[in-house]
Amino acid sequence: MYEDIGTLIRRGFETWRQNLILALPFVLMVVFIVVIAIAAVIAAFYPLITGSPELFSTAGDVQSPEEMAELLSSATNLGMAAAILLVGILLIYLASSFFTAGAIGMAREATDVGKTSTKEMWASGRRHYLNLFIAEVLMMVFIIAGALVLSLPFLSDLMGILGANEPEFGPIILWVFLVIAYGFIISVALAIVPYALVLSSLGPIEAIRSGIRFFLSNKMDVFLIWLVVIAVSMAIQFLGLPFSGSETASTFFSMLTGILSVLVISPLTTVWWTRLYMTRTGKIREAEPVRDEEVKYL
Repeated sequence: MYEDIGTLIRRGFETWRQNLILALPFVLMVVFIVVIAIAAVIAAFYPLITGSPELFSTAGDVQSPEEMAELLSSATNLGMAAAILLVGILLIYLASSFFTAGAIGMAREATDVGKTSTKEMWASGRRHYLNLFIAEVLMMVFIIAGALVLSLPFLSDLMGILGANEPEFGPIILWVFLVIAYGFIISVALAIVPYALVLSSLGPIEAIRSGIRFFLSNKMDVFLIWLVVIAVSMAIQFLGLPFSGSETASTFFSMLTGILSVLVISPLTTVWWTRLYMTRTGKIREAEPVRDEEVKYL
């Protein structure tokens, strides 16, 4: 069932409005990330403090990076602390992949049948989190490799910024433009990859291939949805400009935008991307509207 972008956005909004539980995966994601980060920091630095107390007592007297490096090298538990932090980062990415896959699964169910539940979140998360994590790692490697290749012709100019020589700003400006353009193109081209992986039950490599093929076949539709997502996010941020003069009001509004991002923007945009993929690949059937009485008891 093909839908134009306007119809897709309207129906996606209705799906989100009738399934506010779609925010739950993103709420749990934030909670898990915060808990894992705090636990990793405590686990890493508590042995470091007890095993090498001089590290923190003398850190304030350090005058140069060389002295800091020497001080860190003397810490007996530094390697263990680094290993714990790396494990914490790994767990954070795995948790993010789990709840992202769960959110996409819930969006698929809500789009397909009109309502969803937490059961689909856990089922989709367990089924796809590892493949999604591997796909995210592969995409990160791909993005970094592309940026490095783009930077090679400008390597001498970039080194000139760090050296004593006066850098030529013409090549630097060109490099910045190319990197920004590359980041824009790659973010749009790979935007659908997580949805292809979950909605079509693909492996990491095949999901990347499928996502790129989908983009090449639906370039304008993908770009328009990407543009709408960016516009919604920026509109929320612009609402806080009148409060930027007051530190208290600015802090409050920053918290409010963060809450809106988790509760509204993330689930809503997930539904839009899910619906786009499902309508363009024939994976959607017309869902019956969910009555308010049904929504109330989700």
